[in-house]
Amino acid sequence: MPTTAKRGRVGKGRKPVKGKAREELPVDTAFRKIKEMMYHHEIVPGQKLLYQALAKKLGMSITPIIQALNRLQLLNIVYSERNKGFYVGEADPAEARELFIAREAFETFLVPAIIKNLTDEKLERLEKATREHVEAVSTPQYRRILLLKDTNFHLQMIEIAGNRVIHNLCKNIFEQIYLKYRPEYMREERLREATEEHWAIVGALRERDAKKTRRLLKQHVKNGREHIVGSLWRGEDAGLEF
Repeated sequence: MPTTAKRGRVGKGRKPVKGKAREELPVDTAFRKIKEMMYHHEIVPGQKLLYQALAKKLGMSITPIIQALNRLQLLNIVYSERNKGFYVGEADPAEARELFIAREAFETFLVPAIIKNLTDEKLERLEKATREHVEAVSTPQYRRILLLKDTNFHLQMIEIAGNRVIHNLCKNIFEQIYLKYRPEYMREERLREATEEHWAIVGALRERDAKKTRRLLKQHVKNGREHIVGSLWRGEDAGLEF
């Protein structure tokens, strides 16, 4: 009786191809581009997501759009209502507070590993990310861009630790916070403070001072939590609509 090779297994005498990047599937492209639209506020919290409009804008069929929205729902970024469709989620103060607490735990835990793996080249990339955060303040639509720049700074720092599981968890935490948050709530003072705090964290990393880095990072995340959670409570109390 003839035998057949199992799917996904490399046949005898054949070597797997190394270093070859996997081609992006249509659902992956839709998933990535819809998130980019959310970051740039082309899609806003609470907005209904129309399949046909998204498919036309992205030059895709409806199927990968629906698949991407289902994936975003699993990540708690969008939600669906029966017979109505998908909507972008809106940040909830209690949920945002819990997300910040989780973020603080992960980021401060990784500080020793970040410092252990830190090189001059990686430090330069963090400094570049901080400069980009500063420069974004002077650009049009800067509040929206700052969400991307802030996320980029922290994820680059987390990536240095070399823990891919925590990196992916933190990426999802940032997306749940920022993709459902209205940048109109952000205060000018907090934007300046956050930039100064980033520079202080980079300075502590340059000194390879784990205790100082953890303290500054913990305070930075706490300040961000108080600002965002507080703005959400004020927005709900005032019934703000943007």
